[in-house]
Amino acid sequence: MVIPASLLILLVPIVAAIPAYFLRRWRAVEIFIAAIACGAIIVMLSRPMDSVLNLGAFSIDRHASINILGRVLALRMSDHLPLLLLFITALVIFLLGLTVAQGWTFIPLGLFILALVSAGLMIRPFIYAALAFEAAAAVAAIMIQAEHSGKDSTRGALRYLIISTLALPAFLGAGYAITMAGGITDPALQATAYSPASILLGIGLAVMIGALPIFTWTHSVATDAPPLTTAFLATIGTGAVTFLFLSLKQDYDWFNTSTDVASLCRFFGIGSILFGGLLGWAQRSFGRVIACGLSVEIGCTLLLMNHSNALSVEAVAFGIGARALSVGVMGIGIGIIREHSGSDEFTRIGGMGKQHLWAALAIAIGGLSLAGLPGTLGFVSRWATARVLGQTDLEILVLSMAAGASVGAGVIRGMAAIFKPTLPIVGVETDSVDALSGSDAESSGRHSDTGRHVLARHKRYQAVTIAMAVGLVILIGLVPGVTAPVTKGIAQNYTFYDK
Repeated sequence: MVIPASLLILLVPIVAAIPAYFLRRWRAVEIFIAAIACGAIIVMLSRPMDSVLNLGAFSIDRHASINILGRVLALRMSDHLPLLLLFITALVIFLLGLTVAQGWTFIPLGLFILALVSAGLMIRPFIYAALAFEAAAAVAAIMIQAEHSGKDSTRGALRYLIISTLALPAFLGAGYAITMAGGITDPALQATAYSPASILLGIGLAVMIGALPIFTWTHSVATDAPPLTTAFLATIGTGAVTFLFLSLKQDYDWFNTSTDVASLCRFFGIGSILFGGLLGWAQRSFGRVIACGLSVEIGCTLLLMNHSNALSVEAVAFGIGARALSVGVMGIGIGIIREHSGSDEFTRIGGMGKQHLWAALAIAIGGLSLAGLPGTLGFVSRWATARVLGQTDLEILVLSMAAGASVGAGVIRGMAAIFKPTLPIVGVETDSVDALSGSDAESSGRHSDTGRHVLARHKRYQAVTIAMAVGLVILIGLVPGVTAPVTKGIAQNYTFYDK
C-alpha cells in the first residue's frame, strides 16, 4: 500500500494532538508525544526526495498527491526541506517547554497549527493556502489566550487573528486578477496585466508575516502570550509564510520579477526595522524587547526576499532556525521569571536575577543572540544578512545593525533591572517574619521536606535544560556549518534565480 507523504505530514501532527490534549496534565508525557510526532516526520523528510521509504506492507511516496475537496495537496521538491526545517524548529521549541509551564494549549494546539501551516505550503491554488493560514491563525488565537482572563486578556489573540484576516481580501483579489490576466497572450502586455496580482500578493504576504509597523501583532502577543508560544508563532507562523512567499516566486515568474513586489518588500522591511530599532532600547519589559527584536527580524527577512539569489534564500532559512533558538532560550528565562514574580516588567523583577541565575543566563544569551551578539547563533544570522544587503543596500545594512544594537540595549537594561537589589519591607522585623513562617512550617512540617526535594529536583532539571540550550546557541554560533545540509539544500531546491 502506497501512502502519500503529504497525507502523513498533515495527519500525524493532528492525530498526535488528540492524546496530547487528554494527557495535558502530564507535561512530560504530552511533550514526549509531540516529540514522537515531529521526529517521525523529520525522519521521513530527512531522506532524499527521490527515495522510497518502505515500511513492510506500506511504502511512503514523496511524489504522490492527495485530493481534498478538489484541491491538490502535494510535497514539491522546493517544499521538502523547508518543511523539514519547520518540524525541526517546532521540535526544539516543544522540548524547551519542559522547563516551565506554557498553558494546556501549547502542545495540542501547537501540533494542530503545525499541520495547518504545512498544508498551506503544500496546497494549491495559493488562495487555499491563505485559508489554511487563516485557520492556523484562528487556532493560534486560542493558543495565545491560553488560560488568561479579565480585562484586555484577549488583546494579543484578537490582534493576531485580525491581522491574519486582513490578508485574506488581498489573496482573494490576487486570485481574481490572475484569472483576468490569464487570457492575455501578448508578452508585452502580460507584465502590466499581472501587476495588480503582484501588488495584492505582496501586500497580503507582508501583512500575514507581521510587517505592519504600527498595527502589528508582535508587541501584544509577546506581552500576553506564554513566552514559548511567542517563539512558536514567530518561528513556525512567520517561517511558513516566508516559505510560501518563496514558493510563489518559484511558481510565478511575473511575481518573481515584479518591481512592485520589490518596492513593497523594501517599504515594509525598512519600516519594520525602523520600528523595532527606534523602540528596542526604551522598552520596559522583556516581552516587549522580544517584540522589537522580532520586528527587526521580520524587516530583515523581507529585505532578504527582495534578492533573488542562493545566498539570500540560505540566509532566510538560517534566520528562521536562529530565531527559534534565540527567542526560545530567552523565553525559558522569561517564563521562569514570570512564574515567580507574576510579570516581566523591569520595575517588578528586581532581585529575581540573584534568585534565578539560570533564568537570567537564558534571558541574557537568548536576548543578545536575538540582537546579534558575536559568538552566538544570532550573529551568524546577522552576518549572512549583511553579506546579502552589503552588496546593494549598504545604508540599510547599517540601519539593521543599529536596530540590532538597540534591541541589545533593551536586553542590557532588563538585565540591570533583574539584578537590581530589592528594598526591605518597611515596618516588618525579620524576627516577626521568621516567626510567621515558622508557625506555617510547623503546621505543615511533614510535607515541607517532600516539597523542598521536588523543588530542588525541578530547579536542577531547569538548570540542565538551560545549560544545554545556551550551549547550543553558542555552539552553532561558533560552528554554523552544522546547519549547512538543510539551509544550503533549501537554497539549491529553488530555481527562480540564476545558479
